[in-house]
Amino acid sequence: MQFVFGQKNPDRKRFKIHLSKTDKMEFLKEKILHPRTGVFILLLFIAGCSMWGNFTTYFNRYYNAEKAFEEAMDEIQLSQNRELFAFKEDKIPAKAKKNFDVVIKNCSKILQFDQDTKYVNESIYMLGKAFYYKGQYNKALRKFQELDGLNDEDLMLENRLWIAKSEMQMRNFTAGLQHLNQVKEIAIAEDEEDIVFEAYRTEISYLIYKENYSKAVQIINELLQQSLPDETHAEVTYELGLLYVTLNDYENAVAAFQRVVDEGSPSFDIEFKSRLEYAKAIKHLDRVDEALALLQEMRDDTKYREYWGKIDLEIAQIHLDKDEPKLALELFTTIDTAYKKTESAGIAAFMRADIVEHYYADFDSAKILYDKINSKLAPDEFKIEARKKSGILKRRKEYTNRIISSKKEEVYLIDTLQFQKDSLAYAAYEARRDSAEQVDRRIRASQGASQRTNTKRGKTTGKRRTQKYKFVYEEDSLFTYKPKMPKITIDSMRTSIVKNEYELGNLYFTDLNVLDSAYHYYTDILENYPNTNYQARTMYALGSYYLTLDENEKADSLFREVYDNYKEDPIAKAAAVRLGIDAATLDSDPVKDKYVQGESKLDNEEYFDAIDDFFSIYKEYPKSQYAPKALYTIGWIYENKLFDSGFAADYYDTLQTHYPRTEYARSVYNKLKFYRRRMKAIQDSIAQVQKAIEDSLKLIAQQDSLAKRDSLSQQDSLSQQDSLATQIDSSAASAIKADSSAVKMDSSAVKPQVQDSTANEQSDQK
Repeated sequence: MQFVFGQKNPDRKRFKIHLSKTDKMEFLKEKILHPRTGVFILLLFIAGCSMWGNFTTYFNRYYNAEKAFEEAMDEIQLSQNRELFAFKEDKIPAKAKKNFDVVIKNCSKILQFDQDTKYVNESIYMLGKAFYYKGQYNKALRKFQELDGLNDEDLMLENRLWIAKSEMQMRNFTAGLQHLNQVKEIAIAEDEEDIVFEAYRTEISYLIYKENYSKAVQIINELLQQSLPDETHAEVTYELGLLYVTLNDYENAVAAFQRVVDEGSPSFDIEFKSRLEYAKAIKHLDRVDEALALLQEMRDDTKYREYWGKIDLEIAQIHLDKDEPKLALELFTTIDTAYKKTESAGIAAFMRADIVEHYYADFDSAKILYDKINSKLAPDEFKIEARKKSGILKRRKEYTNRIISSKKEEVYLIDTLQFQKDSLAYAAYEARRDSAEQVDRRIRASQGASQRTNTKRGKTTGKRRTQKYKFVYEEDSLFTYKPKMPKITIDSMRTSIVKNEYELGNLYFTDLNVLDSAYHYYTDILENYPNTNYQARTMYALGSYYLTLDENEKADSLFREVYDNYKEDPIAKAAAVRLGIDAATLDSDPVKDKYVQGESKLDNEEYFDAIDDFFSIYKEYPKSQYAPKALYTIGWIYENKLFDSGFAADYYDTLQTHYPRTEYARSVYNKLKFYRRRMKAIQDSIAQVQKAIEDSLKLIAQQDSLAKRDSLSQQDSLSQQDSLATQIDSSAASAIKADSSAVKMDSSAVKPQVQDSTANEQSDQK
């Protein structure tokens, strides 16, 4: 059996006797079975069912619930590292959560099966706290309210405190504050110090959560008037000093931190924090040298050895504030190296990146440093800011690369000869790189053969660790990338350049605070790429740049030009505000009035007059927000009222060409795509018919040509026959003169031959 003095409970003051379950069972057996105490059995039965119910309930359920509850509370106390006035409850450890599940299980059974025992009220109280720490505040509140209705004097005040805490966590602040005030009054009157402190702590946490710091200071000063343990008093005074720092009231902050060190009895941790915050506060009161001396004194004291990283951080920050970035960067680098796996190293890494970005403008190196912070033990706010900074610098790199690439391709669109020269230069670079790689490969092959020979001759111990070899070729060449001829028009390329320059200028102006670079890109747009959709916005941005330099005349001149010449652009309203023009005058929009007039004609079925009004908006105010809407309406009229899909498609096509990113262009995209596909099908069909007709005409022409050739051949054959007959007649006449009888015979003999010859010639022609 072991008697232990109970730990101080923040909810109740009382002593407890802790016995193990085995000890309690042995004790009862001894009492029941011992002959001299046999009367115990008789008393047990005389007491009746109530005592037996308490007995069985304690050992069957309540003992396990109470044990699990105390273990859970111990786990929470050991694991919690929350600030004194943190409003949000921390997540409880997994072991504590399991123990609270045991509490809920056993206490629920007590309320269900053992309602006549004396453990009901305690079970409800433990149930409420178990639900509260598990974050189930609505269930906790119901249990605390149920207990409040039982009027348990021992638990009433504590229970009402937990009702207030549950209401506050459920964001029922009005009800919660009312309960807290009642608890405070009763606790102060009854001298319940722990409950007084917890009620004040809950209210102060809420005020800080709502950022009502002035009221929080007032309530903390009230709390300090109460009776508090010395160590708690010092911690509350330290928190008061931090609130004064938040309010930029450094005089009172210095006084509070001084009281902690000189008048209080703080813990070692609170004493160090107060000294450190004191040094930081006097720095803001222009006592920089005094602050640096105090920090150096703490740095030389070995008792603060575990805090040296934090002290060095403040020393480095002071040097940075004194405009000594080189020394500050060296100190932050040392901290990042010497105190690895600490928050000080993570903060120092962030400050290194910040200095490289803002003092040296080495944005690529700064991004690398920002990216490394996510793997360090930096506070969450530093990691979040580092990720944000890394994203900004990534966009800067992307915009820059796009601009360089687009401007190079712009040159290729203007001068194709330059593209050919650059392509040849890159081809030469590739040839030199390939040759160098081949030489490197031969050298490595010969070295490998030599190494293998030496390995065979001698013995080697251990295993060589092979590393993957990668050939690297570096050359100071203008073209280490392949030139690319763009596939877009020169106008589209220039629009892309303007867009990226405008975005990059804004990034330099607002996010990086590099005004000279912002000015460079704004002026490049206005001077080299005028008359784009970004003209008005760029002029307004440049005007804002001049405002930061207090060159108000230049700024107003640009704002006036935007307002006078680009009233249809939304940025004109912002320019008017800068000029101090009455907002009422901004509501009148001539383009809007003209569009309303066109709509009126459309309603009156004056379609062609409405089309004229809408088309004039597009022609006269192409940059107005009503221009794409006007084109869309014209197309809609032709499609749905005049039933002319051809004209409708023409206007939809114009809309998509000039305003592709508007909602109107997106709404007609599929419709226009279908119309184009249908028209292409019709054109293809017409083309096929025309081709068939042309093929038929060609065939007829070929047949006519063949017929003509046959007719000419027949005419030539007849001419040859006539010529041959003439020759025969001439020969026969000559023969008659010689011998008339012979001529007759020859003549009769020749005739059949002539006929046969003629027949043969005609057969050959066929």
